[in-house]
Amino acid sequence: MANLFEHKDRRVVPNWRSFGHTIILGELNSFQKERIIPLEEVTIESYILDWKINRTVIHASDLLSAAIVNNFKTNKDVIEAAKFILQNSKIASISQISLANKILNNSETIDLSTPFNSITLQGLHSFTNTQPIWQKIRETKQNINLYPFNPVFYVELSRYYSILGLKKKSINAMKIALHLGSNNRFILRSATRLFAHFGELEYAHDILRRNPLTNFDPWLISAEISIATIRKRTSKFMKKGIELINSKNISPFNFTELASSLGTVELLNGSTKKSRELFNKSMIAPNDNSLAQIEWASQKDTHLEINPESYLVKLNYEALAIDNFQNGKYDLAIDNAARWFIDMPFSKRPILFGSNLASTILKDQEKSIAFLNAGLISHPNDPQLLNNYAYALALDNKAKEALEQLNKIKSDTPIEGSTKICLTATKGLAFFRSGFPDLGRNLYLEAIEETKNIHNATLNWIAILNYAREEILTGSEYIDNVMEAVGKIPKDAKDIEVKTLRDDVIKAYESYKLKPKE
Repeated sequence: MANLFEHKDRRVVPNWRSFGHTIILGELNSFQKERIIPLEEVTIESYILDWKINRTVIHASDLLSAAIVNNFKTNKDVIEAAKFILQNSKIASISQISLANKILNNSETIDLSTPFNSITLQGLHSFTNTQPIWQKIRETKQNINLYPFNPVFYVELSRYYSILGLKKKSINAMKIALHLGSNNRFILRSATRLFAHFGELEYAHDILRRNPLTNFDPWLISAEISIATIRKRTSKFMKKGIELINSKNISPFNFTELASSLGTVELLNGSTKKSRELFNKSMIAPNDNSLAQIEWASQKDTHLEINPESYLVKLNYEALAIDNFQNGKYDLAIDNAARWFIDMPFSKRPILFGSNLASTILKDQEKSIAFLNAGLISHPNDPQLLNNYAYALALDNKAKEALEQLNKIKSDTPIEGSTKICLTATKGLAFFRSGFPDLGRNLYLEAIEETKNIHNATLNWIAILNYAREEILTGSEYIDNVMEAVGKIPKDAKDIEVKTLRDDVIKAYESYKLKPKE
């Protein structure tokens, strides 16, 4: 039985992309419309000096990055460095060229979506080859050897390690970045995502709560509120966040995530009027994260109607995938899920979404396995992904391989209750398909009983339906009993997985009844 993609748990935790992509998206710009009083004395003189002495593309791009983050885009040395990069475009990266264009307000801008537009599910196969990531790690380490005090290189290294599932190395690299550059929005937001990704929520929360930048930066306040919400804590920055949004000193794009985080808190607290007001403010100039959040929220509050295609938001694949799914456009949903994953290759959510959609609704186990193979690169021992892999294999009548995947789960791995139930049911499926229906039956019945113990009706219905399908395929003496249980499942169940499985089981039962009895 597949682990369902959970819509209930989304929060506005920062997305994590490369430094170059983050700058191009505008998420490191000065957040105030006008900086009337300097928040602190900031200088980029050291970057200017390094650039003048060395005059290389990498020194020029370091200067541009510092200039954009600290709002020195009109500095004459910064402009000179931008022109230098464009003059040496043959040896500059796309991100470096984009930085230069951003400084010079060149009409020729880089569209980050272009590399993703041609990607379909087939593109996931490239992520089973880890060599390109290792090459980037080697190159980043070379940069660190040249510039050992540049914290951005350590953040990039951490991200590459996270894509490979190397938790310890990823965390160590990020801690060095924090030591070298804790007063930097990019580093703080990247660290928040990393530590949340690895379940180190308290550590992530402490970093944000104790940093002086969080007192006035809307991007960091949003991150702190989201982590506090996940931890079921009340953020001390709630009032400050509202004040910043209402101050009229911050552009709508720079408070989009903050309004979305605050709107999420109000929605969870049952204050729908306040929630709607905040979500509407977040949609004045959304980014991909706030747009995905309101897509999630609209499933809990139907007054929050949203069409993500009507917004010109870059890298908006999560919101598109969920919206496609809700509107029954499953082929589009699965391609956008692939783009979502390739944009966030360390994330498990697009893998669960895509594999479940392919396996249960499209009934295409090959596509489901393609997602899971890609996801297991960064989550090699994850019980949810291994369970879904085994489920897809068993449905494809590869029971031996399914049991092999289940056996990869280590006995000391902490496993959440609903995932344990899914693992029990999947093992039951594998035994049914192996020709051992008695073993399979006992495991399914155990899983069904456990769904009652945790009071999860949806999981109960899915377990019953999966079990019923196997009894029908086996032609056992228990078919009538299990179909009686199927008949008690509400016909108007909202979950599309339940509806699909129910239709499949009824169809299989009707075909069984038409077969001549031996």
